[in-house]
Amino acid sequence: PRHTDARDARSTADARSQRSKEFSPSFRDGTRPISTRTMFAKAMIQTRGTTAAVTLRSTRRTTSAGGRTRAARVVRAMADAGAERRASETARVLERTKEISNSAELDAALALAGDDLVMLAIESDEECYAGESAWSGSDAKMASCKQLSASLARIAREAEDVTFLKLDVVGHEDARALAKELGVHQFPTYQYYKHGELMWEHVGAGAGSHEKIAEGVLYYGNTGAGGMKTTEYIQEVQSAADLEGFLASCAPEQDVAGLVAPISVPCEKQLAVVDVSIEKNAPAGCMHIFPAIISLAKNTAGATRWARLIGDASEDAVALMKSMKVTEVPTFVFYADGKEVDRYSGSDRMALMNKVLQFQRANGVKLPERATRKRMSTAEAKEIARAAREREKAAGRRSGW
Repeated sequence: PRHTDARDARSTADARSQRSKEFSPSFRDGTRPISTRTMFAKAMIQTRGTTAAVTLRSTRRTTSAGGRTRAARVVRAMADAGAERRASETARVLERTKEISNSAELDAALALAGDDLVMLAIESDEECYAGESAWSGSDAKMASCKQLSASLARIAREAEDVTFLKLDVVGHEDARALAKELGVHQFPTYQYYKHGELMWEHVGAGAGSHEKIAEGVLYYGNTGAGGMKTTEYIQEVQSAADLEGFLASCAPEQDVAGLVAPISVPCEKQLAVVDVSIEKNAPAGCMHIFPAIISLAKNTAGATRWARLIGDASEDAVALMKSMKVTEVPTFVFYADGKEVDRYSGSDRMALMNKVLQFQRANGVKLPERATRKRMSTAEAKEIARAAREREKAAGRRSGW
């Protein structure tokens, strides 16, 4: 019946609540089951001095003490594994990064680096410059500088042949004086040195900073993600004799991942490309296009050969660049059968790729097609999904399958 009296309504609701308590089962410890539709709980777990915040989500109406125990074990195991991985990564970063605080320590680090690239990060916990804006103190926008510092830490873990230095200017008069001596007034600033000489620097934590810093390490340090060395795909040319040897070489048949067959092209139809750039105060385009060169060299191995001439690296390099009539960088000179057939100046990645494809089409060079994945039957797919669900269930995790 419809209640017309408010007191009767409250009385009925109280009665229902009491009946619910009377018939609701209890755990042995006297606590009652969780009955909310969606429950969020944060467990702070101390693991080896590291506090891991783990968010648990349960959409069940009730849970058991045994289920809670299993879930707790899973959470602890995941937290342990995550904390151990983070601790290992942190130790690796600290091992790879040298903290400097004055001019003498910088000179020492540059001298000990030898021929390796030295990357100096000049940072401040109190100032953050991003493009046209600057923040200081505890402003939330300081996070952009912290994120950039985290990216640098990742690069430091992977780039074995790069020396990483860090100069923190907060609270250190000598460090602040060194930053001023280096002409640094905005933070963060990242400087790249080779043979003790400043090659290039990047200022601020604005849009695209992560990519530019990584491109700088790839370009100057010849090191990419996972420790990849650029010299595996691109030959260094430093003199006329080096160029002659490069043009006389012939790429052997190459197996390229993802293609249905190896790439095999006759020597006279292979394209040889020389990337002519400079090191000191290199235009941003030299670094911007370099990752695309690595990608092209990987994916067209067996059909193209790639070399790089750093035009200001030595007197021989300067003379070779002049003999090639290169007046702007980056410039790409294309050779076939030992003779120049084309060239491109600029940093447009698509334009460079189209030049390579144009030559291949004109010379009848056709690369093998990419392998297509075999389409799985619905029955096979369902069986794999079932196995995945069982695996996640056994591990005490919710499954998206």
